[in-house]
Amino acid sequence: MNRSHFEFSPHPKFLQQLTRGALAQHLLRAIRLWAELRWLYGSEGAVLPEAFTYPQWRDRFFTKTHPKGEAIPPLHDRRCACGKTAAQWLQPWLTREWKQRLCQQAGLTEEQLAAVLQRRLFGVTRRSIFDDFRLLVELGWLQRQGRRFDRVAVFPEVPAMEERTAGEELPLALVNLDLGTVAQRFSRPIAGVQRFFFEVDYIVRDRNIDRVEDWQAQLVELWKRPVVPPIRLRYNSSRLGASVRCVVYPVCCYYVRRAIYLCGFGETPDCCGQWYNFRLDRVQHLQAIDWEDESVPRTLWQRYRSQQLPTPDEIRGEMEAAWGFDFYLEPRLMVLRFDRGFHDGYVAGTFRHETFEPVSYGEVGQLIQANAAAERRGFLLGVWRDRSPEDAYYRVWVRQGDTNVRMRLRAWRPFGEVLLPWEIRQEMRSEILQAYRWYVEDEG
Repeated sequence: MNRSHFEFSPHPKFLQQLTRGALAQHLLRAIRLWAELRWLYGSEGAVLPEAFTYPQWRDRFFTKTHPKGEAIPPLHDRRCACGKTAAQWLQPWLTREWKQRLCQQAGLTEEQLAAVLQRRLFGVTRRSIFDDFRLLVELGWLQRQGRRFDRVAVFPEVPAMEERTAGEELPLALVNLDLGTVAQRFSRPIAGVQRFFFEVDYIVRDRNIDRVEDWQAQLVELWKRPVVPPIRLRYNSSRLGASVRCVVYPVCCYYVRRAIYLCGFGETPDCCGQWYNFRLDRVQHLQAIDWEDESVPRTLWQRYRSQQLPTPDEIRGEMEAAWGFDFYLEPRLMVLRFDRGFHDGYVAGTFRHETFEPVSYGEVGQLIQANAAAERRGFLLGVWRDRSPEDAYYRVWVRQGDTNVRMRLRAWRPFGEVLLPWEIRQEMRSEILQAYRWYVEDEG
């Protein structure tokens, strides 16, 4: 079969088309997708069979010493593809004119772009790279049959991007691709009439809005500094029911779950782990401190000294690896069952997470067999056998304990059932029994 030859340069507009949202937020992934396409459709990719698996590609693309686990690979071999920076992959296109165009396209400063280009392009988890291939399938650059991929004979269309006029740049990184497109199209009035309105649920009370805006303004000024300092927070933790002090490195902000959160690395309110999402309206005090301050946690200070402070891309990578905003929680494999009618009307054709994918009725039994604890396996297999093969079944990696995931599972009741993991299934069961006591037993 004759294959097309990939001749696309990493033009900023082409990189934009490879993203699922704002280019500034997904720049490394866009460059990585371009590098993968160039390899697959170049002379190097000719060594792969007609239909190839991810392991076959991995073994050809990386050196033999490349780790095969789930963690981010260490810098084990500078000859390995995972050891090269984004700047190295972009030679000889890395000209001053290209940088200026990319900064304009993505809304980045030259300093921000320079920092991105010095990061290892393939220094990411195995899941992140595998998700690259799934995205290339969605974009029409690859075809997939089961676990195998095949290159396409005809490339998808690459239409020229329209130039933006002054004042039309979006001030936010809209992570969802469809929302970003809508915002770009309807951000301004049409023939003098505003036709699109975007109402966002925002649970912050009026008396706290000024405080949240103050913290955002202060963080913006800190992020403009050549060296971003750590901050000392006093935080009113609803989980602990008390105010606590934490010293963290401020990585980025997210609007999620109807409020704005600061992703911080360092100390946590519950003294568990090093990452925490701080809801900005619960921050009572925020102060920048010096890196040599004695209150800076040793682990955070060591990251600073080794120039390995965490970045927003690391957070995005973790969020893409498992469903849930609390990206620092343990990932667990979840298996879900949906009533067929409910699925066809409300689940089919929707996007929930990169790892949310349908499985067959038979595969559910295999997943329970492989992942359920021995003392629970027989019971769960019995539950599975009692369910209809005509229903819809899905698997997805989730952050166990994440509030957003809990809320979604509650919204799917009574037409969605958690089969795995056991702990989340039992949590759903306890909530249903409590609701039963409220609405049925009390009335009896």
